[in-house]
Amino acid sequence: MTEQPERAVHAAVERAHAAQRAWGALPVKERARQMRGVRRALVRRMDELVETIRAETGKPALEALAHEVMVVAGLLRSYERRAARVLRPRRVRMGPLMLTRRGTKLYEPFGVVGVISPWNYPFSLPAVPVLSALFAGNAVVLKPSELTPRSGDWVAALVRDGLPEHPGLVQVVHGTGDVGAALVRSGVDKLVFIGSTETGKKVLAGAAERLTPVVMELGANDVAIVCEDADLERAAAGVVWGAMANSGQVCMSVERALVPERIYDRFAAAVAAEMGRLRAGPGDDADVGRLIFPRQREIIQRTVDDAVAHGARIAAGGRSREEGGAVFYEPTLILEATGEMELNRCETFGPVLPLVRVRDEEEAIRLANAGPFGLNASVWTRSRARGMRIARRLPAGMVMVNDALVNFGIPELPYGGVRQSGFGRMMGDEGLLEFSQIKSVAETRVRMRRELTWFPYTPRTYQLLRRVVRTLLG
Repeated sequence: MTEQPERAVHAAVERAHAAQRAWGALPVKERARQMRGVRRALVRRMDELVETIRAETGKPALEALAHEVMVVAGLLRSYERRAARVLRPRRVRMGPLMLTRRGTKLYEPFGVVGVISPWNYPFSLPAVPVLSALFAGNAVVLKPSELTPRSGDWVAALVRDGLPEHPGLVQVVHGTGDVGAALVRSGVDKLVFIGSTETGKKVLAGAAERLTPVVMELGANDVAIVCEDADLERAAAGVVWGAMANSGQVCMSVERALVPERIYDRFAAAVAAEMGRLRAGPGDDADVGRLIFPRQREIIQRTVDDAVAHGARIAAGGRSREEGGAVFYEPTLILEATGEMELNRCETFGPVLPLVRVRDEEEAIRLANAGPFGLNASVWTRSRARGMRIARRLPAGMVMVNDALVNFGIPELPYGGVRQSGFGRMMGDEGLLEFSQIKSVAETRVRMRRELTWFPYTPRTYQLLRRVVRTLLG
């Protein structure tokens, strides 16, 4: 940024406020109709966008298309259909004491929403909250990661293309942490932060100074529970994909698989075979690309070395390499991992899959629940009843049965975590409501000169109210 962060961010917030007034005054149905233009612009320019994402992240083209473009286009399509219904004024049936009243809930925009987004999904992660906020009638100031600034610029560019009559609805401010801190202090009406738990705590402390409401999607150590009755071929393929997609740089990736000892060796062999087919490197045909943030290699290696020091065995990978100026970490399979190792207590954020041997389902659930995080989990079983039973016992914002990572691609379901993985929701109906303020309106249907509970207070009215309570509430 060419100006001081505080001044530049403040100016962006003011421009967003000016643009929001006309946009927020539109009926929800009209906003949803106009947002079709953003979806059409996205689909029309998706090849350009994929190339930008690949240039900044090194991820395979298929991942850029499926995990970034398709996710956002699907969200837009879903909200075009659902927004008017979800955000319509709602009449509320009143209880027996309020039969002379009429109640309505109104859903109104906050005003300007600030979004601070990370580098691992540099288009879809900022686009989801930005576009959700727009459907709800807000404007947005976006601060993308300094590692992937052009992918963040695409969010604003597509909104400009799709909503040419509403310029300025999405402002983008670039820079490092000082710009993000300035956005927190800028007086935006709501904040969204997507990133690490430690940085999230700092954002939350800054937001508390102004009592700014915050949505937080933070770190995780997501678990896969492989049951004894699982389809091992599908489970192995799904768990490997869930751990290695985007080179493991996914907040909801499989960070550990808990496997009963009765099937452990067979599952480990199936996983090893699946990983042996992975193609890692910079080419167009690669399955596993480079590390987006090269310094992440140090965290990954420290975690792998800690596991080996505590008795685990590396069955594949375990090393990094540099090629063409990029850093690659080999897809890594760790056997005989235990709950005490660092990789089972923190977020590795790399292409590393540890398999933990457990006695049975109960021990798997106990280990899954022992950590501080609660973003995502997966359960692999042939029994729907068992899958749902285990899902109910896991402290996670999202659980998948016989699949991995797919929640982020289902716009009709809410996305978010519990515990130290964050709070608030994006996507689903809840994602629209998250960016709306609820206003309660009560009207009197029967006009009387005064109500029983108004002044003056008298013994007669007290006795009358006692009879009302006995009759209507007793």
